[in-house]
Amino acid sequence: MMEFNTVHAANKKRWEAAADNWASAADTRGKWKECHKDPSIVFTEKTMHHLSNIKGEKIVVLGSGDNEAVFALAGMGAEVTSVDISQNQLDHGARRAMELGLEVKFVRHDVTDLSSLADGQFDMVYTGGHVAVWVSDLDKYYQEAARVLKSGGLFIIEEYHPFRRVFGASDSKLEVTYNYFNRGPFEFFYNDNVLYPERGELPSYEFHWSISDFCSAIFKSGCNIVDLYEYGDTYESWEVAPMKGLPEILTIVGKKK
Repeated sequence: MMEFNTVHAANKKRWEAAADNWASAADTRGKWKECHKDPSIVFTEKTMHHLSNIKGEKIVVLGSGDNEAVFALAGMGAEVTSVDISQNQLDHGARRAMELGLEVKFVRHDVTDLSSLADGQFDMVYTGGHVAVWVSDLDKYYQEAARVLKSGGLFIIEEYHPFRRVFGASDSKLEVTYNYFNRGPFEFFYNDNVLYPERGELPSYEFHWSISDFCSAIFKSGCNIVDLYEYGDTYESWEVAPMKGLPEILTIVGKKK
């Protein structure tokens, strides 16, 4: 049985409770039903460039969540392993993979401890969406990712842009609530709705990593950065604050030495 630190254990508990709501939201979007046929639903054109020859490659997705990236990669012919801290999330993913006729391996792990995965096992590691915000040790997270990656393999990171995490929940103006250089942890007590959270009894901990934190962690992991870009300038309803014009996603591509 894996051991998690207190912060990760609390975040795991909340995600286990939130998995059904999250799955319902994914059903409303409907992307998971289509992305195995059209990966551009999930990945940008620049990221697709790095995925152009992945048929038959072994890829692990860390913090797989709703598994949209997993299904897109599997649809492109990759042999995909889906890793998440929440067993309930993985169970939803497994049922959906079966419905789509995709072969995917599902493994429950904290991303800072991939102990059941062998060194140099994968041709590529992908992690995307909102993963690092829940992780207390970015260096360990990326070191584990690099450990299971083959020499010369790519480590693709797509994260919600750190600039957007400084703003509070005002729907009429941008108001800096969190100092960009304060990494946290920030403690909240929420219900089981992650997308539109309300006050509740479930403790939740967030970490606001900076761009330099992401880059530094990649270098420490033994990877070189071969691509870095920002994209997107719109915002979703769940973001509340009017962040149109600010970068939405930070993508970093590392290559293991």
